[in-house]
Formats: sequence, C-alpha cells, structure tokens
Amino acid sequence: MKNSPLILLIFFFLFSQLQAQSVIANWDFNDGYDVGNDTPQIVHSASVGSGTIYQQRADTDGNGKGGNAFSQFGITSLAGKSMAWDDVGKSGDNDAEFFVTFSTTGYQNINMYFDILGNEDGGIVSFDLKYDFNVLEDANPADVSGTVKDFNAGSSNDFLNNETLPVSINAIDADFTQISVSFAGLLDNQNLVAIRLDDFKENDAMSIDNVVITGTVIPEPSTYAIVLASLASLVVFFRKK
Repeated sequence: MKNSPLILLIFFFLFSQLQAQSVIANWDFNDGYDVGNDTPQIVHSASVGSGTIYQQRADTDGNGKGGNAFSQFGITSLAGKSMAWDDVGKSGDNDAEFFVTFSTTGYQNINMYFDILGNEDGGIVSFDLKYDFNVLEDANPADVSGTVKDFNAGSSNDFLNNETLPVSINAIDADFTQISVSFAGLLDNQNLVAIRLDDFKENDAMSIDNVVITGTVIPEPSTYAIVLASLASLVVFFRKK
C-alpha cells in the first residue's frame, strides 16, 4: 500500500507521545538560602513539581555558589545559585552527601539528571548511589554535630558504586558537566523514593545544580486501545482513498 510509510510515521508519532519524558521534580536552587556554613543539613524544596533534597554533612555552603543555566524538558533556569560544599570529604565518615525524595506514582522509566562541578586535586571523579522506598529517619551520628537524615533502619539498595564521571576542574565558574542516571524500571510507580548520593571523590569543593527527575506517564490500557483504534482507522481511510 503506497500510504504505508505515512501510516507508520503517524503510528510512531503517537507511540512516541506515550514515551515522552515528563518532569516529576526539578531543583534549580535559584530561590537562594541563607544559613550558616557547615550546617549539618540544608533542606531544598523542589522548584518544579514535588520533592525534597537534604544537603548534608561535610562543609556545606550556606549561601550556595554560582550555578549553571539550564534549558531542557521545558524548564528554563538562569545561572543563579547551586547546592555547594566547600569541602566534600572531611575526616572520618563525614563526607558530603545528599538525599533526594519524591514520588513516582503514575510514572515509569525514571531518570535523574544533575549538573556537577568539582575543582582542584583532579575534581570530583566518582560517586555512589543508593535507593530505598521508605520514609527517611532522623539520625544523630557521632561524626556530625546535629541531626541529619538517613535510610530507615540504615537499609538501602546499592545501585552505583564508584561511578566514574568526567568533571570540569580548576575553577568554580568553569563549565558544569551534566550527569544522567537511568534506573531501568527499578523506581517505577512508587509512593516514595529516597535516593542518596555520596562518597564524592576527591576531597575538595563541589557544586551541584539543576537536579531533575523525569519519567514517562504509565498509560491506561484504554490509551493503547485508542492508539490502535486510531491506527486502524487511518488504514481504512487510506485504503478507501
């Protein structure tokens, strides 16, 4: 049938709309925050969508350093500020970390994106990532002078260990590098997801900006039926023509 290529194009367009990434939560840190440096925990509410970031441990920067402009997924942010630490690896276990909590109810194919910048001593060369589906608990570890968040009963799932990343180095206003993480179905349709990133190497300053969580909407079975019915109607229409 001579109209087959056109029908296929229309079908792929309809199917691609079902697979389009939607923003679940985004943090640009541009609203600013004024807390004391080296605060054990700084809380950041999402700029878009719903979710919370707990910036913790090491030498947190209470005002944020220069951030990165961002334009993706329908989001546009000015350079503004970023979530920053003056030192990401103090003595003992008190290294910089942050938790991201959000809901993926109704979403699948979850992805996480963030811009990262390290400086001096080779920059930030790797990180670890863990996740869980339980509410975080307050903790008072011996190496932190205050309360921080932790996984419930300390239990979590390993996802990335010593994940290598290329990072711009030598100046805090150098270009950031965007990191993307695909969770391959592990976080789909959950009431609560808690992610922790930590063990950032090497031991120096770090800025993170434009944290974005995306997913694709889980379609109702009727949605697929509509797509198939639309395709069938197109086939009938072009055959009649």
